[in-house]
Amino acid sequence: MNDQKIDYSKIDEVTEDGVRLFKVLMRLEFALKDAGYVVAGQRQAAEVQWDRYANEKLGSVFWNEIKEATSAAALIETPPKRQVVDQGGNLAWEEAGAVKSVQELVGALRRVRNNLFHGGKSGDPDAERNAKLYAASLYIIDQILREDDIVQTIFTGQY
Repeated sequence: MNDQKIDYSKIDEVTEDGVRLFKVLMRLEFALKDAGYVVAGQRQAAEVQWDRYANEKLGSVFWNEIKEATSAAALIETPPKRQVVDQGGNLAWEEAGAVKSVQELVGALRRVRNNLFHGGKSGDPDAERNAKLYAASLYIIDQILREDDIVQTIFTGQY
């Protein structure tokens, strides 16, 4: 077995807000599943029904309030790119247009998490933009929890 020491320092490039966002979204996903926004996906895996939640529970009133909030601007005006595989089999980034609905807002929020978790943003030289996306995402989650008492109760565990 090779006794060479592994350098783990790259993981420290994820900011505290990035780590916090990951933890908060982990708990939010649990709360949404427990609140009934869940469906059996591939191989019967439990998957959050994000679009249903956005449209049925949050809706246009929530969207109208959020789109006016300056704290959400980074996520709404310039949402995160989507990591794709190009025709040559290489990783590439696909631009995303401005968010225009509550469903797209929740999709952009999930994309921030996906880019963080799947490594798309780890070590990204665009650290300032990531910080803004993390902050906007945390703001939106806070507003979601304020809007939905049931999900907030499950999220906090304060039954």
